[in-house]
Amino acid sequence: MSTFKMNIGDIPPDQLTDSGKNYSEDKKEDLYHTSAFRKEYRKEEPELTFAEKCKKSAKKFVSCSNKKKCVEKVLPFLRIYRKYKIKTDLPNDVIAGFTVGIMQLPQGMAYAMLADMPPVVGLYMAFFPVLIYFFFGTSRHISMGTVAVVSLMTGSVVSNISPLNSKSVTPTSFYPNNTYLNDTEGNNSISLTPIVPTIGSSDQDDFIMQKLALASSMCFLVGVVQVIFGVCRLGLVTTYMSDPLVSGFTTGAAVHVFTSQVKYVFGLKIPRFPNLFQIIYTYKAIFENIAKTNYVTVIISAICMVILYIVKVQINHRFKHKLKIPIPIELFVVVAGTLLSYFFNFHTEYNVKIVGKIPAGLPEPKVPNLKNAFEYISDAIIIAIVAFAQSVSLAALMAKKHNYPMDSNQELIAYGAGNIFGSFFSCYPFAASVSRSSVQDSAGGRTQLTSVFSASLVLVVILLIGPLFESLPNCVLSSIIMVALRSMFLQIFELKQLWKVSKYDCVIWVVTFLAVVILYVDLGLWVGLIFSFLTVVVRTQCAKAVSLQKIPDVEMFADEKKYIKTQSQYGIKVIGFNSPLYYANGDMFVKQVFQIVGLKPERARKQIKRLGSILEFRRVSQMTLVCGSYSHVDPNPPLTPTQSLGDHPSVSMTISNGSSNELSHNNSTSDLQSNGGSLRSRTGSIKGGHGNLGYVHHVIIDCSSMCFIDSVGSKVLKQVIEEYKTVGTIVFLAAVRDEVWRVLEATGFTEKYDSQIYLSVHDAVVAATLEGEGEYADGSTKQRMCTIIEEVDSQVNDHLMAEFY
Repeated sequence: MSTFKMNIGDIPPDQLTDSGKNYSEDKKEDLYHTSAFRKEYRKEEPELTFAEKCKKSAKKFVSCSNKKKCVEKVLPFLRIYRKYKIKTDLPNDVIAGFTVGIMQLPQGMAYAMLADMPPVVGLYMAFFPVLIYFFFGTSRHISMGTVAVVSLMTGSVVSNISPLNSKSVTPTSFYPNNTYLNDTEGNNSISLTPIVPTIGSSDQDDFIMQKLALASSMCFLVGVVQVIFGVCRLGLVTTYMSDPLVSGFTTGAAVHVFTSQVKYVFGLKIPRFPNLFQIIYTYKAIFENIAKTNYVTVIISAICMVILYIVKVQINHRFKHKLKIPIPIELFVVVAGTLLSYFFNFHTEYNVKIVGKIPAGLPEPKVPNLKNAFEYISDAIIIAIVAFAQSVSLAALMAKKHNYPMDSNQELIAYGAGNIFGSFFSCYPFAASVSRSSVQDSAGGRTQLTSVFSASLVLVVILLIGPLFESLPNCVLSSIIMVALRSMFLQIFELKQLWKVSKYDCVIWVVTFLAVVILYVDLGLWVGLIFSFLTVVVRTQCAKAVSLQKIPDVEMFADEKKYIKTQSQYGIKVIGFNSPLYYANGDMFVKQVFQIVGLKPERARKQIKRLGSILEFRRVSQMTLVCGSYSHVDPNPPLTPTQSLGDHPSVSMTISNGSSNELSHNNSTSDLQSNGGSLRSRTGSIKGGHGNLGYVHHVIIDCSSMCFIDSVGSKVLKQVIEEYKTVGTIVFLAAVRDEVWRVLEATGFTEKYDSQIYLSVHDAVVAATLEGEGEYADGSTKQRMCTIIEEVDSQVNDHLMAEFY
């Protein structure tokens, strides 16, 4: 016999009716199942085989209905210059072009030296590939040519060549990276001597030609890789390189670039060490040879650095809004250094290393020798990706700033075509320079015609003026490189903001930076990419399911812990999961769902076994709901675990399961109180606890934030549905995305659980509320509930009894 007494007068009128009955007037409302919605509104898409998809994609790529547009797509400069305004655009392009060309001269020679190439190669790169980019590129404001990172990576490949034919010394055994053991004094003392090739002898000329041949072959391979990527529409490959990763990578590469120039500043002859731990070995060698410092070289470098810093930072940057064009201080420093070196004879009097012979005229075209180049195909792929990532990010920034379209795939083709063409003229891979692009933009450049005027100025230098720079000290070029790295080193100050925005991004930056510095550029980039992927996995594994409750004012469901004015749905739990559901987080998802619902099926089955049936289990749980919900209306303190319901003046009850098993007041109350159920506060809100207010008859999983699931995720959802089915709780899915539906359909999930998948959370809540109210449930629902109860009663006999919650 079950009795229940309550002072109804103490209950507020708005609480007399269960909130779920707000839906009773809408019981005839059409509730959309996802399958019904898709059948009615989803467009039919023909299922194509893999071969048919490839054929369709190829046809779409090759087909050309409008020949004019197709030509303009391949040669974007035609579209750009159809609307070219000669009176306004041409003067700006001429000024910007000559300004960038002036910068190209010192930077080209300096970065060529960084790539272990003759300085004149940097001038070639400012001419040949730049012209090709003019025809195929889509950006109007980037300056192509030599850049520090690509030069450094090319130099690491070129330095693998050993001067086997050199007769300047007699080697006894060779070491990597241009070092060997030799007899230096004519006695028996053996020392480690670096190879510092000087152009003049035929043997050293052969050595230089070997390096040029390898660099040209690398340039050709990089171009082929970039063209293939562009044709295959792989322009989005750089999306896997996040901004923190690129920033950490470039900053780490800047450390390598800076380190490689220290020996020129101090006038030391330091060998180029293998890539792994290169910085450690380099600084060790520098400190071991610091006593051999050339003080004249140090003084020249210090003066150049001070002048460059003052003009570039304190004048050009500070007064950039007042200056029409920035002061070309690099060119002034190069000219002044060359003149002083020539008239004061720095090379012979003070042993200052100079650039050396610079041939006049253009190089003869020569087909790259690919015989041994394929040994470095992995390096070519890395250089191709890094060069593209730096260039296309800068191109996208400029396109957004000036509001014009930029095609990343066409950019890949343009970079590849430029590299392939440049490889026939002794060039190594090129990319976009941040500093020169900024100057081109600030100087008023309107279109890529700027690069034509820039290349024209460089051509004049190559044909006529180049040999005049033979007396230029190498330390002057090193000073230009070091000062230019300032902007890269300033990226370190991004860490503070990154830590505030995302700790994951900050850690990615630090790991990539350290990996590049310690392991070198190529291996460090792979470490950064792999670690970045791992953080994505960790984020999905750390995602937490949350309990969603309705906010009536805006008719939406939100996390009850983060939003106010939320309204609980008694007997219904809505759960959101802001992450994909796949093999890595499936088990965690199940545990979190059980925890939020407060009803673990395994323990509930044991309770059902003790109570005798699922109906009695639900009846006992509903008592917890009623007592917990209205305990605030009584002026007396709420029940404690030591009190029985009979001790409370407003509530008394006796529970019987209809058989000889009868529960006493104290035991029943103790079980109910130990359930951890939360009590309603005087404001009407629900204060969270580990348990649940009464029996949960429906669980709704909001799938709107699940961008994808795999086959394991489908099994996990099936497991949750079946587990709760054994205790009489029904699980609904809501707001299933098309990507998720496709997997559920392929695994047979939708065929079995079609009636439990609703179009929206609102529809699912309404359906759950109507099913929870016995008088509103239709015949099919009653039949389904009876079937579930019969199945549960037969299954719980297999489980042992345990303490109630």
